[in-house]
Amino acid sequence: MDFLSRFVDTLPQAFSALWEFIDGFYGVMVAIVSAAIVAGFALLALRLRDGHEWLSAIFGVLGGFVAFWWLFGMLPSAWLYFADSNRDLLEGTLMPGPLPYMDNAYEVFRDVVVVAETGLAIMVFIALASWIQKHYPRGLAEDEEKTPATGGYK
Repeated sequence: MDFLSRFVDTLPQAFSALWEFIDGFYGVMVAIVSAAIVAGFALLALRLRDGHEWLSAIFGVLGGFVAFWWLFGMLPSAWLYFADSNRDLLEGTLMPGPLPYMDNAYEVFRDVVVVAETGLAIMVFIALASWIQKHYPRGLAEDEEKTPATGGYK
């Protein structure tokens, strides 16, 4: 029960440290603007899909690039820097401290968070790509005919 009370008592300090780490409103605004950029590129890709396929593809890739940059670069790196710079606050309260036969439990937990976030992001991108392929299949041009399947190499 003592662990739970220390966990709850440490939460305000951890949120304060996080707020300071992201530089307050500046960090929040950067995240909001980045999300707006991704949404804008996605909407442009959707809007230009029927008449300008190449532009649609370019805007879709740009939106995906910004999302990849955040999910596979910025967030894992920021988590590692935050966890390392606030180890005294987090270790033993919000994150595990040394355990029997495992002196580096803090580093293991810190790295498992990065692996879990990356795995979740990969699954989300695969699901999103599958959903896009299913709901927005490529259509044939007006004068193009569907060719029979070749059946593979012979």
